[in-house]
Amino acid sequence: MIPARISLRILIVVLLALALSAFAAPANDFSGTYTLGAAAAAGKDVQLTIMLTVANNTSSGVRNATISLHEPKAGRVVYGQLTGLSLAAGASMQVSGSFRVPQGLYESWQKGSSPAMSVTYNDAQGNPVQAFIQF
Repeated sequence: MIPARISLRILIVVLLALALSAFAAPANDFSGTYTLGAAAAAGKDVQLTIMLTVANNTSSGVRNATISLHEPKAGRVVYGQLTGLSLAAGASMQVSGSFRVPQGLYESWQKGSSPAMSVTYNDAQGNPVQAFIQF
């Protein structure tokens, strides 16, 4: 038989685990990894290729999606898009594109910041949805 102290400790650990899971952040709808390709100076900007692996963590596939590269502090500023993508539910895909970004933004990525990228698509009811990709 298990002594009362051990039973109490096990109960406390289980309750703590349940409490922590209740406050855990929800999984992002889209997550990914990226690799920056070789960069070339283009005036005050940098031209480069970004290779992405994007995971659709939702239970629904999306069609005709657009992945956009944004200015992190001004989300309406878009540096480029990849269009016409299909992302199956629970699956990931690899895509790449060429983007022209300000030199300072590229340098921030070199120092550890991640690009601000989103997936835009229409849901089953035809409503537009935009979700940022968690890197």
